[in-house]
Amino acid sequence: MARARAGLYGLVSRVFSDRPTPELLKGMKDPEMVEALASFDVVFDEAFLAGDEEGQAGELAVEYTRLFLTTGPHIAPYESVFVRAWSEDKPQLWGEATVAVSKFYEEVGLELRPGQTPDQLGLELEAMAVMAECEAARREAGDAEGAALLEKQQRRFCEEHLNIWVPEICEAIERETKSVFYRGMATLASALVQLHCGGADKITEQ
Repeated sequence: MARARAGLYGLVSRVFSDRPTPELLKGMKDPEMVEALASFDVVFDEAFLAGDEEGQAGELAVEYTRLFLTTGPHIAPYESVFVRAWSEDKPQLWGEATVAVSKFYEEVGLELRPGQTPDQLGLELEAMAVMAECEAARREAGDAEGAALLEKQQRRFCEEHLNIWVPEICEAIERETKSVFYRGMATLASALVQLHCGGADKITEQ
């Protein structure tokens, strides 16, 4: 289960961290990946599956920029900006949520790369992927106590951060995007978070 979580969180992390590469798109068209995505109701049409990855990457880069990076109206992919449930007077980049996420990373031993903003959507999803991968490694090594701690840390991060804003921002992405690709990836990210925060780990039951 931990390995499955790591793979799925890793995928949506890459998608929402930066513009997609042709290599990423090619990997997503692998039959096993297509089948796994379909279990979360993420289904790409034949035009996408048969399309040229170089051209698709270019088109999706434009859409990524429009959604997340333009200077005009766009979706801010940062918890401290997008969040609605916390009591900041004016949500802003490097706000209260950013500090809390940064402290969590430090507590569990996750290090940021230079220039990264802790509460960026893709980075929060990457944190879940890394913790799940470490959990899987601990289980394989027979370290049940270490694995249980990592699982507990994932649930805490999911409940304290991801579940607060990821379903909401994914709804915004699905509503605003012109791309079936980003609509599908938003559906996947939201489903992962809601399943993980919903109690028993149901991801491999999909």
